[in-house]
Amino acid sequence: MKVALIGYSQSGRSTLYRAAAQGLAKGDVTSVPVPDPRFDAIVAQVRPKKQTPAGVVLDDSLEPISPSGKAFSQRLLDEAKKADLLLHVVRAFDSPIAPFHAAVDPIRDQEAVEVELVLADLQIVENRLERLKRSTTAKSPGTPDYMEQTLFDRIRPMLESGTPIRAIELSEDEQTVVRNYQFLSAKPMVVAFNVDEASAASPGPRLEARMAELAASGSPAFAVSAPIEEEIAKLDAADQPEFLESLGLSEPASYRVIRAVYDALGLITFFTAGENETKAWPLRRGSTALKAAATIHNDIAKGFIRAEVVHYDDYAAAGSLDSAYAQGKMKLEGKDHVIQDGDLIHIRNKS
Repeated sequence: MKVALIGYSQSGRSTLYRAAAQGLAKGDVTSVPVPDPRFDAIVAQVRPKKQTPAGVVLDDSLEPISPSGKAFSQRLLDEAKKADLLLHVVRAFDSPIAPFHAAVDPIRDQEAVEVELVLADLQIVENRLERLKRSTTAKSPGTPDYMEQTLFDRIRPMLESGTPIRAIELSEDEQTVVRNYQFLSAKPMVVAFNVDEASAASPGPRLEARMAELAASGSPAFAVSAPIEEEIAKLDAADQPEFLESLGLSEPASYRVIRAVYDALGLITFFTAGENETKAWPLRRGSTALKAAATIHNDIAKGFIRAEVVHYDDYAAAGSLDSAYAQGKMKLEGKDHVIQDGDLIHIRNKS
């Protein structure tokens, strides 16, 4: 799953990228671990030889959005379409040494970029509708062209009013059409307002209200101070709590952003806990035990017999897997069982 960072120049996008990468950044594309205290607790109890957290791929290679003229170049549009999610970094700080294209106004800039996403999609829809006018099959119910024309006729006025496709209710068939066109405003969006140090813990009522509006519309939004986040990432783990406390923070804000990205991608985490390797696995929400087995290895899925499942809450209460099993918390599930976020599983298979 690839997450593309977008934003105006001087927004602090690359600083947040380095902070979120927790010192692992090598170049513009990096796999970033998803912070998960449950995984840390399992590792501490099992003490495996190898530990592998779940991760997402952050891509900071997209060119900055130009503040003058057309906001999105064709190159930027093409690269953004390859992403599974857009992480919009918005400047919400003032600085005498970092010039900006206008007076700093994070709400204006966030809305302006959203409008450009919608307009890019509207152009595609209008061009496609023009071509469909000349299609004979577009007049025949049940054909792909008819479905496209019906869908695009419905969503065009919504796009014209500034509504992103992600906010439009679509059937499964309509979602398939939308995915084929890689519409930018249909992609999940997470917004990070890059504030100054003084506003890291409390960004103010105006920005807080905007973040609440975005969250309610399905786009999680957070206030982060990217330079502070980068400084935190450079500290030893033992020194971080005291520094965070001095800032009025309980954890790095970049952790919350990465978890929000992970959730917005529609992912949950299941765990396999072994002495050789303990691993956190990303899985699409709603997936079955058979899909989880295939995520581990296709051969395990082919030989699937049963899944031994213990939820993390039961595991934590028991103190170990053996204790959870002894207390009857382990359940044997079939291939159609839907895996829940936090399940620890072991696949019984024909080997």
